[in-house]
Amino acid sequence: MANSYHLSDVFKLHLPLYQQRYKLTSRQATVCQHIQSCRTQALGEQQWRCDECHYEQRIFCSCGDRHCPRCQGKQTQEWIEKQEAEVLNCRYFHLVFTLPHELNILAHYKAKALYSALFEAVWQTLSQFGISRKQLQGQLGGTAVLHTWGQNLSQHIHLHCLIPGGVLTQQGEWRGVKSDYLFPVKALATVYRAKMLQALRARELDVPDPEALMSKSWCVYSKACLSHAATVVKYLGRYTRKGMLQESRIKRVTADSVSFSYTDYADSNKRKVMQLEGEEFVRRYLLHVLPKGVMRVRHFGFLANACKRNKLEQIKVQLPSAQMQREKASVTKTDAKQSGMWLCPKCQQGYLQFIRIIEPQLLILAPMEGVPFRLTN
Repeated sequence: MANSYHLSDVFKLHLPLYQQRYKLTSRQATVCQHIQSCRTQALGEQQWRCDECHYEQRIFCSCGDRHCPRCQGKQTQEWIEKQEAEVLNCRYFHLVFTLPHELNILAHYKAKALYSALFEAVWQTLSQFGISRKQLQGQLGGTAVLHTWGQNLSQHIHLHCLIPGGVLTQQGEWRGVKSDYLFPVKALATVYRAKMLQALRARELDVPDPEALMSKSWCVYSKACLSHAATVVKYLGRYTRKGMLQESRIKRVTADSVSFSYTDYADSNKRKVMQLEGEEFVRRYLLHVLPKGVMRVRHFGFLANACKRNKLEQIKVQLPSAQMQREKASVTKTDAKQSGMWLCPKCQQGYLQFIRIIEPQLLILAPMEGVPFRLTN
């Protein structure tokens, strides 16, 4: 049975109480408004018609906000398909750089500067290792994805990095990594710590107890290499567009509390259910609203947008196979015209074709009959 709880239900019940104690930023207020109006009459409707039986269906419009758990599904699939053409036939490495919790406070009032420093420090660290390692000595490429949350919605700021296993030298030569791990994590953590503190100082941010931060070990996680293109694409989708909370995890919403499932990594990855007071749930969720203009996904090195087309062509001709066979488990039909389209719920043969958008003011004059069919991303 499909889950019937939505984040908008939580905001409707608990946001007013939250606002009695906390002041929403303009950005948070906008996000809350988008989420509450998403797929409701307030945004208007889309009219669709089956190309076979001509059955017509009206669907409430989505808000399109990147923080909304009901949006981004179709955009995510389209983005993954676009990235498939750029996946190289080589090993890939998944690394995670975690920000010490002592620095979380900076995200409350200097979020843009903090996240900018984090991206800069992580890439400078990886780039330095790519250049200095004797067996490589070239330019790395990478995709870095900002996550600010943990499984229980607490503040846990970290970067997921997906790195092709090799470098491009100044002479245009591709040098692949032969080991199962990209770089030693302890050495990475030491350099990352220094680079991050330097980046914070350059932005004139007050670092709490810098001596203590320099003396403690910072956390860098490295996963063993990924060898299959389909797995790489799956990682791209999982870590680049995944929001802080999928609505399927919301198990119960009451006038007092919100219950949601999470994975307890400290307890053998067991699935558990956490219950929070409604006000606390809203507080945790809004911690992860990014400032306007902050990009969650960034590409570096030979994958940077300014140069990746030419450099990927240089690399692909040197790899064993320039064309790879990729599994597309998410695609159930082979016909290209069916990509991103929905099967007609009536005849199950045709596909729904977009006709027009009905503006909200027109819905007041011509209300719908019955309950609108909802397409899920």
